[in-house]
Amino acid sequence: METFNCIFPGLYNYILAKDVGMIPYALSDVYDTSITTYDNDSYTYLKSVLDGKVKLNFLKKNNEDEQADVLDYIKSNAKDIDIIQFYHLRYNLLPSYIRCYRKYNKDGKIYLKLDANNHIIDFLVKRRGIKAALRRYLTKKMFKEIDLISIETKRNYHVLESSGLIDPEKLIYLPDGIKKTDINFKNRENIILYVGKIERKNKSVDMLLKAASDADMRDWKIMLIGEIEDDMKIFIKEYFKENPNMIDKVILKGYITDKEELSQYYAKAKIYCCCSKIESFGIALLEAAYHGNYIISTDVGASYDIIHLTKYGMIINHNTQNLKNTLEHVIKNWNHIQQDPRKISNTIYKHYGWPNLAKKLEEKLK
Repeated sequence: METFNCIFPGLYNYILAKDVGMIPYALSDVYDTSITTYDNDSYTYLKSVLDGKVKLNFLKKNNEDEQADVLDYIKSNAKDIDIIQFYHLRYNLLPSYIRCYRKYNKDGKIYLKLDANNHIIDFLVKRRGIKAALRRYLTKKMFKEIDLISIETKRNYHVLESSGLIDPEKLIYLPDGIKKTDINFKNRENIILYVGKIERKNKSVDMLLKAASDADMRDWKIMLIGEIEDDMKIFIKEYFKENPNMIDKVILKGYITDKEELSQYYAKAKIYCCCSKIESFGIALLEAAYHGNYIISTDVGASYDIIHLTKYGMIINHNTQNLKNTLEHVIKNWNHIQQDPRKISNTIYKHYGWPNLAKKLEEKLK
């Protein structure tokens, strides 16, 4: 069996439930899959999420920086890695990793998952000037040494496809995926859910709370699941002081590590709301849709792709008034808007289930 090794030094347990862990898991029937990282965490998801199908290799901290440690690892192990995977356009690191792997394994294959948001892709492709042109030249040269490059959203796939930077045969649209689970759709409540970092800087959770306090929420509640970041702690304290009527309307659940428990909350909610400024994909959006949630989201990550597929959601502007109006419209007309969550879930799994995505990736890696 050929080997597939994902190089990801910054791995933490929760990341195993995302693409970094799920791609090796989904390919584990056809490859001997592993992830190479520093020993950063207690990796309980190896068994509970990845079913023990993916191995971890630990980098040795022999040097003063990550680059030297990764290069040492590649030099020592390249001949035993049939397919090596990297993440992100790390201009200062990636070229050296590629050269090193090619030197010690000329017949191996290199797979790059860009995991890039709109701003990163536009910065690469559309920015003008001498520096931007030089960056494109060097990136195009680097891409020639890579066997397969994937991007997570259709929008960015089309931007890259027409950019001239990548051979179209090497580029694939590969979104993040869903692992099949049993979902109980019987106990749904009038809940608008958000899962992720509870912060203002990028996630704009304050926008959701402001819109909710201004809107006629009727008997609907907001549920926030995730760690409260520093920039939201004072805001939430002041928010409840100024809006005492929202104390019973906003439920703060904290960070949930148990995937089955988290699934139950997704299934209990009817609407999922994302107010982010930037997302490369937005896995929580996909998980919410898989659990039959109606999606209200800014135009980030895969929000448009998901809503366009299911016809069950709305794209909003990054604007509190627009969100307020949308919440009121959806709540007021919910009896006409709501659809069978099982139908939505089946549609999502058909297009985003990891088995189908793994087959697509496997075919391109042959």
